[in-house]
Amino acid sequence: MGTGQSLWTRTTRLQVALVVALMHAQSANSQAPDVSVSSTLETAATALGMVRGVGRRMDSINTIEFSGRGTLNVPGDDGEWTHYEITEATVGMSYSIPAMRWDMTRVGPEGEAQRTIRVVRDDRAWNELLPGVDPVEVEADDQVRHRLEQIWLTPHGFMTAAVNNQEAVAVGSREGHTTLMVEIDGTPVTATLDENSRPATVEMAIDHPVLGETRLEAAYADYVDWPILDVFFPSGIAHRLGGETILDLTVTEFFQNPYVVFPTPEQLGRSSQ
Repeated sequence: MGTGQSLWTRTTRLQVALVVALMHAQSANSQAPDVSVSSTLETAATALGMVRGVGRRMDSINTIEFSGRGTLNVPGDDGEWTHYEITEATVGMSYSIPAMRWDMTRVGPEGEAQRTIRVVRDDRAWNELLPGVDPVEVEADDQVRHRLEQIWLTPHGFMTAAVNNQEAVAVGSREGHTTLMVEIDGTPVTATLDENSRPATVEMAIDHPVLGETRLEAAYADYVDWPILDVFFPSGIAHRLGGETILDLTVTEFFQNPYVVFPTPEQLGRSSQ
């Protein structure tokens, strides 16, 4: 009888210990980050050249600047599209502010050249005559939103947002390709990675002032190590709005972490006095 009780007691204790160990393991797993998300993010960030240092930080790209030329199509209120040739465009972005300056010279159907400089910083948007000269504030809230969308559509912009919100990132699959989805300013944004783990497309649903609710997609092709520092940026950029190509840009230059600044209209006004 004593031997039977001892065996029963040892067995019971072993079962209890196993249950407790399992509960601790489940608790630890529930608090640990999703390994597939973190490893997928690091792989994609490494493929873009965003991972630097002994600590493997994924936020080494804070600003970018790229230039190019191509075509632009703009939908009008009457349903007609206006085609422009982009003879020169230079785009500077800060992912930490966030901010952007899009400086573009375009030629319309009548052959007239027009230079437009559109800036956004945080929750403000304005236009400039020249970079940093004669700012005119844009009051429309949708302009702020649409200009900020251009930042998060870029490969490094999307990855910056995903890295900064890892707990909200969802990893999926589309036609055999890995996808990453994260909400940016309340809008779900999805990137589909190519065979090199770099964003082939980045897309989001938007409310366009002319087309209404539609999908905005950026497609990227032919990534190049422009600075020969293992930092990759596409040489081909195409934006599609509701399935229509609105931007087709061939990139001619790219710089990582350049000195680009975005002073507010008040700061620009003081500097001119």
